[in-house]
Amino acid sequence: MSPDRAEVVVDLDAIIHNVALAIERVDPARVWAVVKAGAYGHGDVAVARAALAAGASGLCVATVDEGERLRAADIDAPVLLLSQQSHRLAARIVAARLTPTIHDRAGLEALVDAGARQLPVHLKVDTGMQRVGVRPDGLAELVAAVAGLAPALQLEGIYTHLAVADLTEHPGTGEQLARFDASLGELDLDGVMIHAANSAGALAHPSSRRDLVRLGIAMYGLSPGDDLTAEDLGLRPALTLRARVGHVKQVEAGSSISYGWRHSFDRATTVATIPIGYADGVPRRLSALGGAEVRCSSVASAIQWSASSPWIN
Repeated sequence: MSPDRAEVVVDLDAIIHNVALAIERVDPARVWAVVKAGAYGHGDVAVARAALAAGASGLCVATVDEGERLRAADIDAPVLLLSQQSHRLAARIVAARLTPTIHDRAGLEALVDAGARQLPVHLKVDTGMQRVGVRPDGLAELVAAVAGLAPALQLEGIYTHLAVADLTEHPGTGEQLARFDASLGELDLDGVMIHAANSAGALAHPSSRRDLVRLGIAMYGLSPGDDLTAEDLGLRPALTLRARVGHVKQVEAGSSISYGWRHSFDRATTVATIPIGYADGVPRRLSALGGAEVRCSSVASAIQWSASSPWIN
């Protein structure tokens, strides 16, 4: 977006603050920063560098493309792919020295066939998220398969994904961790990193922290759940979206505004139009959910606050 109409401002100092706060909270567990989807729209390379500078010891992404972009920026930290990728991408994973997540033997063999040499892998266990991962009762067999493919592959980590950690009183987190621990059982996992905690788990469930935590939404200063406010956690929002006022006018009581006339004015009102919309990622349905009314009142307040500074935050 052009600064002449609207812009996103990312505060990397806030990223550093949030990562440092998490590192202090979860010590001695390590923090790996989740920078998937362009670091949630904050800019993956810049955020990755800020997180590493703050003390994060690894990074997490969703796709091979995302991992390759970090490598192209000369970022050499461990980069974990958060789900098993297509076998067709195995050679690219090996070439970029990315750390794959695996949940079946075919995924392991694809990496070996692609020329893996001492490639670290993490195994994911599905303990209740019901998306991807090996069943708990199949983990021992998969661990044995990795050992049988050494030295091409090395078992570096085993993890699971918590589904309801953001609901602090929900029993599901304890149930998932119990299934996870049962799957680890009597396995010889000396030196293997065990992890389960996402942002909510890391900050609200100490028993989930294990060897490392995967810090996602909290790194960006946002609440990881309804029961965990950013303010209470000490997080600082890292992104500001602001737009310049394009036009200001008075509208009459009883008149309506915008597509569908979903909002009507019960009194004469000052309306400011800002040049940003769904082409910029602001959903049109926001007005149907009450966003239009909130935005109008916010704009009016901003105009009254400073007519000489037309930025609306």
